[in-house]
Order: sequence, then structure tokens, then C-alpha cells
Amino acid sequence: MKFILSFTLTLLISFELLAQCNSFIPLRENVRYEYEMFDKKEKMTVKISQTLKNVSGSEENMKATLTQDIYDPKKDDKIASSDLNWTCENGTLHFDMKSMTMMMDNGQEMNMGDAGMSVDVTGDELDLPTELTVGQTMKDVSYNIKMTMGTLTLMNRTYNIKDRKVESQESLTTPAGTFDCYKITYVTTAEKGGATKSAMWYAKDAGLIKTENYKEDGKLINRQLLVKLVK
Repeated sequence: MKFILSFTLTLLISFELLAQCNSFIPLRENVRYEYEMFDKKEKMTVKISQTLKNVSGSEENMKATLTQDIYDPKKDDKIASSDLNWTCENGTLHFDMKSMTMMMDNGQEMNMGDAGMSVDVTGDELDLPTELTVGQTMKDVSYNIKMTMGTLTLMNRTYNIKDRKVESQESLTTPAGTFDCYKITYVTTAEKGGATKSAMWYAKDAGLIKTENYKEDGKLINRQLLVKLVK
């Protein structure tokens, strides 16, 4: 009886640890992602560390905070930090748009660590269904970025993400391992500016593996790559 009870408790504990709302993102406490971002010349521009905190809820409805720290790759000095809100409802994960706004429409990276700079992101959340199939389309998203320094407004611009589609399913190898990924492509337009084409690779129980951003003519702007995943 003791063996059966122990075995049953082990199964229950294991199930609780592995339970998550979305099949792509392991919504569990202290899951950590480490990324490196490169410019068009393959020069590393920043390192990014993301850790899931304050995970609550179960099954189809969960909440979590993604703590994001950005580092200078030369000195390993932290240049920015933020907390991003994630929610999962009925299996669909909703992202705080702050996690998507490191790049402006002209291809330059935002430096969130500039002294005295405040960045306010409002609008729709980006979602990720728990199941993806090649050819699947997803809803458009609109959001606004306002950058201020004191009383001075540096930028106040609305962006639209459209034509989101699961382009393909493919294997992708990074320093973090080899992953079976779904490639999602989309176009981002700004009210005053051109368009940016992007691709994101997601793997089940791993999350975002790779991101690439391109100009309208197809030339690479930058890319972000998962180099370490701790679950």
C-alpha cells in the first residue's frame, strides 16, 4: 500500500509540474531563456535573458510575469530591464507587446536603457494558439509606442501587424539544441514609415527559438537566436 500511495503521489506531483496552458510555452516557475541578437553584419548587438516568474493558475487559464534583462555583449553590463505580462486563456497565450518592440520600423534597435527615457506600449496583445498547422492564419494586431524623455516626446507611432501565417514546419538547430519548429511570418507597418517583414520560429514545450526581421526588399535587418533554455 505504501508503494502504491508513493507511486500515485509521484504521478500527481509530476503532472502538476508539467501541466501548462499552452503547448508551445512551458509556463512554469523559473523557466529561463537566453538569446543573442545580431545585426545584418552578424555583429552581436545585445544579449537577452528572460525568466518566468509569478506563474499562477492551471490547465486552461494561467498567468505569468516574464522578467527581461538586456545586456551589452561587450561588457556584460545590464542596460535595460522590464517585466512583461503573459496570460493564457483557453489554451491561447497572450503576449505583452513590450516583448515585441525592441526594433523600430527603420531597423534600429530601441535602447530602453537611455537615461531618462520612458517607453509606453499600448494596444492589442499578440496571441499564440496551443495548436498550429501549416497554412493557418492569425488575427491582425495594432499597438502604439510612445517614447518620452522628461516633457519631450521622442516618438509616438502606431504599428500594425498583419498577414500572420504559419508558413512551414522545419527543424532548427541552435546552441540550445535541435527543435521541431513552426515558422510564423508576418508584416509590420507603421503609420509614418515603410514595412518590415518578420519570421518567428516556435517549438513545442520550448517557445520562441529564432526571430528574423527584413526590410521590404528582403534584406536582413537583424536576428535573434535562442542560445540556452533552462526548464
